[in-house]
Amino acid sequence: MTPLRALYYDGKTSQQREVLIRIEPPGRLHVSGDGIDFSCPLAHVQPSPRVGNTRRHLQFPDGSQCETEDNDAVDGIFAGLTSEAPGRLIHLWESRLGYALLALALTAAALWAGITYGIPALAKQVAFSLPASTEKAIGRNALAGLDRILLSPSELSPGREEKLRALFSKMMSDVEGAADYQLELRASKALGANALALPSGVVVVTDKLVELAKDDAELIAVLAHEIGHLRHRHTLRRLLQDSATVLLMAAVTGDLTSVVSLASALPAILVQAKYSRDFETEADDFALEYMKRHGVAPESLGAILLRMEEGRGAAADVPDYLSTHPATRERAERSRVAR
Repeated sequence: MTPLRALYYDGKTSQQREVLIRIEPPGRLHVSGDGIDFSCPLAHVQPSPRVGNTRRHLQFPDGSQCETEDNDAVDGIFAGLTSEAPGRLIHLWESRLGYALLALALTAAALWAGITYGIPALAKQVAFSLPASTEKAIGRNALAGLDRILLSPSELSPGREEKLRALFSKMMSDVEGAADYQLELRASKALGANALALPSGVVVVTDKLVELAKDDAELIAVLAHEIGHLRHRHTLRRLLQDSATVLLMAAVTGDLTSVVSLASALPAILVQAKYSRDFETEADDFALEYMKRHGVAPESLGAILLRMEEGRGAAADVPDYLSTHPATRERAERSRVAR
C-alpha cells in the first residue's frame, strides 16, 4: 500500500510536521517523518468521521494526531475494523444521490411518525401518570389565568345558577371517580357560547351557552361532552403534546411535577387550538353513551353543536378534509343515529 501523506501535531504545540503513514503487520500503524518515528495498534487509533471530502484526523492514544486530505486512503486503512462500518455506510448514503434521497424520505417519515403517533402516545402515558396534586395545581392555575384575561363573574340569576349546579351535581353522582368535579359559571364576550374542560375536573360554562340551550337535555349533552374530555384527560394531553420538550423531560427523568410550569400556557392553548379528531370523537362517544343510559335524546348534542357553530359564523365551516377535528355536521349526524 502506498504510504499516506499527512501533517503531524504532537497535541502540545501548534507545530506541524510532514509524515508518512504505513500499515505494518500485524495490524499496526507506523508514522515516520521529521523527528517522528513510532507505531501504534490500528485498533487504538481513532479516525474522524468522513464528511464529504473535508480533511480527516487520526487521533492517537497519547493525544497527538495526524491530518490528511486523502480520505480514500484513510478508508482503506480502517476498512477491516467493524467499529468504522457505520461511518462507511453513512458516507455511502451521503455520496450517492439515490441513497441521500432515500435517507431524506426516511427521516421525514420518522419525523412524521414521531409527531403523529410518538408524541401523543407519550403525552397520554405522562398525563395518566401525574399525581392528583399536580393535576389539581394545573387546573387551579389555568382557571386563575382565564379569569384574568378572558372570563368574568357569571351574570346569571342566583336561581338559574343553583339549578345548573344541581343538574351538574346529579350528573356527577352517576359518573365513577367524578366526585371532585366542579362546575364554574362565567361570562365571556370573547368566548361567546362555549364550555371548557380544565385539568383536575373543572368544567367552565359561559352564560351565553346557557342562554343558547333550549332545554336541560342540551345542557346535559354539553356537560357530558366536557366530562368525556376530563375522563380521557384530553386537555392535559394536548398541553403536553404542545410542549414536547417538557413532555420528553418528564417522561425520561420522571420529574412529573415540572409539568405544573406549563399551566400558564394552558389558557392560550384552550382558546387558540382545537381538540384533535380522536379527542372530540372520544368525548362525543362518552356523552352519547351517558345520554342513552339516562334517557336523554342523543340528538340534543348535535342540535346545540350546530347552533354553537352558527353563532361563530361562516369561518367555522371548514371542509372536513382540511380539518384535524370532525366537522360539526358529521358529529351532529352521529348523535342523530346514536339511538
